[in-house]
Amino acid sequence: MAKKICFIITDAIAFNVLCRGQLEFIKDNSEFDITLICGGDQVQLDILTERKIGKVINANFKRHPSILKDTKSLMFLLKYLTFNRFDIIVYSTPKALLIGSIASRVTLHKNRIAIIRGRVYENFSGKKRLFFHMLDKLALLTSNKVVFISDSLKKAYLNDCLLNENKAILLGRGSSNGVDTVNFQPIKSNRKKNGNAGFKVLIIGRICYDKGVYDLAEIIKKSKNENIKFLLVGQIEDKYSEGLLKSILDNYSNVEHIPYTANIIKYFQSADLHLFLSHREGFGNVAIEAASCGVPTFAYDVVGVKDSVSEGISGKKFIFKDTDSIVKEIDKAASNPNFKLEYKLARDWSIENFDQKMVWQNYLDFYSKNV
Repeated sequence: MAKKICFIITDAIAFNVLCRGQLEFIKDNSEFDITLICGGDQVQLDILTERKIGKVINANFKRHPSILKDTKSLMFLLKYLTFNRFDIIVYSTPKALLIGSIASRVTLHKNRIAIIRGRVYENFSGKKRLFFHMLDKLALLTSNKVVFISDSLKKAYLNDCLLNENKAILLGRGSSNGVDTVNFQPIKSNRKKNGNAGFKVLIIGRICYDKGVYDLAEIIKKSKNENIKFLLVGQIEDKYSEGLLKSILDNYSNVEHIPYTANIIKYFQSADLHLFLSHREGFGNVAIEAASCGVPTFAYDVVGVKDSVSEGISGKKFIFKDTDSIVKEIDKAASNPNFKLEYKLARDWSIENFDQKMVWQNYLDFYSKNV
């Protein structure tokens, strides 16, 4: 008889992005009967349903806090889990982590697994941080096992005494979904090797303070090398970031912004350097995607990113907020025709540690052993 597994995530888009391919792999390589519980808009719910992974249940989770709406979601989940029994329940992303852990414990499900993909309060302090600590501690207290997507994230939780060490699990070297090393691969550039081609610095991801847009503005202002071209690929998150980016684009002709692309691989392949200024990450998958394309990453030495950038192998890590050192190293890299050769082992490192199917197999093996 097939074992029943239930995945609970706050928003359907997380299933469609963070678990792209992984759920299909689990379905095709096991006898698990899969149920997916989440919230999200109808478009993402339809996309998830069309993937034909298993039953999709809309619990109307909302990302932003709301006592009334969150209570309704909890009541719905308590009722659903009372009348639908599972051999293992896996929950992740903040809202689903809390509600899923409580509901699965109250309904007496035996195998309750939390996956920690990061924490939004990484750089908070005082009472605000303590409040989020309390919520996480409750969720993890009611869980049998806790999977972390990076070793530094695991250590951060243990250092904050949020769970017992015997519950904390790291699968392989981490990452929640690995990297598609077949598609993310280097190509021979068609660009002319002359001064007009420029040294391309790629910045990928949401454009907001936590992802380093202010830090990037400082780096662009401090850089005096006119041969350096900065390309930002990602959506603007807020009015502050929108105004700051507009100022950058108005004042610096060597900066370009692409709001959205369906083919991020081509931008990695044409880049000379990937600049990753995030203040916090669960893991930082873009860094291993860059490495798989043979592109080194310069990044802050912060939680999550510590694990996705290998010093001297796939890139270089810097003290948080040390933009002066970053500018110096970018200028140095731009004048070095053999810069990428210094990181020639980046792709091998990415394949060895984070090849997608290997990461997926790690998760499948873990679920299979815990039913």
